[in-house]
Amino acid sequence: MKPSEIIQRIVRHNQTNAVKMAAFRPGQIVSGKIVKLFPNQTAEVQIGSHKAVALLETPLSASSRYWFKVEPGDGLLRLKVIESANRSGTASPAESLLGQLGMQVSKENKMVLQFFLKEQLPITRETLLVASEWIKESQSADDGLRTVKELIIRQLPFSKEVFSALFSVMHGDSLSSLLEKLQQELKGIDLSSKGQQIYSLLGDLTKTAREKLGEQAIRGLISEWLNTKNQTSSQTAFQVLKAIGLIQGEAGENIALKQLIEGGSQNKSISSVLTELLKSNESRNRHEFISNLARLNELTAQRAESSGQAQTLETLLNGFRNGKISFPAEKNILNSLVKSALYLTHKDDLSHLLSGAYELKQAAVQAGKILAGENPALATALNLREMTKLEELKKSLRSKLSFTYDQRNILSELKSIIRTLGFSFENDLHNLLKQQDYVAAGKLDTLKPLLIGFLNEETSLSAKDAAERLLHKITGFQALSQEAGPLQHYIFQLPVSLWGKISDLTMQWSGRKTEGGKIDSSHCRVIFYLNLEHLNETIVDLQVQNRIINISVINEHKGIKDISAPFTAELKENLFKLNYKLSSVSFQKPHPAGDSLMERETMTSIVQSNQFTGVDIRI
Repeated sequence: MKPSEIIQRIVRHNQTNAVKMAAFRPGQIVSGKIVKLFPNQTAEVQIGSHKAVALLETPLSASSRYWFKVEPGDGLLRLKVIESANRSGTASPAESLLGQLGMQVSKENKMVLQFFLKEQLPITRETLLVASEWIKESQSADDGLRTVKELIIRQLPFSKEVFSALFSVMHGDSLSSLLEKLQQELKGIDLSSKGQQIYSLLGDLTKTAREKLGEQAIRGLISEWLNTKNQTSSQTAFQVLKAIGLIQGEAGENIALKQLIEGGSQNKSISSVLTELLKSNESRNRHEFISNLARLNELTAQRAESSGQAQTLETLLNGFRNGKISFPAEKNILNSLVKSALYLTHKDDLSHLLSGAYELKQAAVQAGKILAGENPALATALNLREMTKLEELKKSLRSKLSFTYDQRNILSELKSIIRTLGFSFENDLHNLLKQQDYVAAGKLDTLKPLLIGFLNEETSLSAKDAAERLLHKITGFQALSQEAGPLQHYIFQLPVSLWGKISDLTMQWSGRKTEGGKIDSSHCRVIFYLNLEHLNETIVDLQVQNRIINISVINEHKGIKDISAPFTAELKENLFKLNYKLSSVSFQKPHPAGDSLMERETMTSIVQSNQFTGVDIRI
């Protein structure tokens, strides 16, 4: 099932109640039936499922149905009769009402009006005109009408921007697919600083856990390769880089080093000097060579943290100056010189000069597979020294990028994704303007404000379209997260990095508000929906009452209960450390109706029961 359909089911629960409680506003058109007549031209009028005592401007007949226009005034509801809804004639009720409103009897106008009448939504001429224009531009009229209904029910601003945002959430592509589409559009085009920042963030958000581990391994291998202190270790790392495909074919060190120099982006001054150094060596211009080497020595000498490598360059410079090292430089000496210079800059430059390259992505995947034991064929092609190097690297990375996530890692990762996407952008901006919160200022460099700025720049139409759709998606989730009486509801979708793929985690949080305006962690409910690599569609329904937790897992996998059993005791223990008591963990299979887990009765019953009644909390 599409993630957008999940959102539709989650938000559908409160529509009926919201319609019943919709307030009457001057200018609205309503269909009402006269139930009882009272003195002084007052009557009890039934409008949909709502009954109200209203002041009528003209005498009417009991049990008859009329079109009314809500008039301004204090006290009693004031209704002005437009015409009888029971009037016989050739025109349909919708056509007749459109005529009364001075609107064309077009296909779109009739469709919108009939939908409003069926769903008992408040009608105004302006609302119908605007909604009709939106429906004309929508890919699906039905989806557009449902989005209009959600706007009215949630009393959101009736604007094209909010309509597009809500439409994107309820009927558009998933967040991860929109991230990938924008990334593809930005690839290979000239980008401004904002565009480059966006591209960098998209790269981080669309990397799988395997790629992240592989990139960490590649950075470690490149660091080993460029370190001239241990030539054996350096050559071993270079051979591993060739084995995983980062360095193509039978390329030697000199060719690989040239590629690194040409790809430099941040330390352009050093890259430029290295380029000129190689040219002067090829042209056998000793004076220019020594001059370039002196400039390189000055640039690298400023990096005191890598004084060992800087001393290597200074020793080589003195050797060329006093003639102890022959000129032109031999290949091994030249490679050692270039490697020493690149080593000093690799921490803040190397990840950038390879980031986003197709070769890096493929090499990172291969490195991740080898480290996880997923590519035995490639592993057996490595010699003992190379395998030992990988095992050492694996141990060093385990603390940085653990194969098994604990609760702190997951919490930190989710918070980081939420902040990176810009879900809290408006709140951070408010804090900055109101309190001059400079910590909040550092949080403004996130995806949403960058997208807003990017849309005001000159760039390709396809890139702008992709950026606008992604911006609508983020804004739509913000619009759906709102207060409902004493409860707060948060609905959002996050691109989660699984081992071999990116999946969309859809979550709904609902709970009482604390005095500080946050969800009460002692009384709340959370629903997670995630399409996992091996278990496929999975729903976790977590209910908290007085810090007592009941968990329901809905999944089709036959052995999920047995697979989960060994982890229950540890889960209970860890929750106890957080002052929670695990009451039960139950497993359910979805009902057989429908093609997808979210379409089936179990999930429908969960999301449709999300109502606030008395002191109970329901989702």
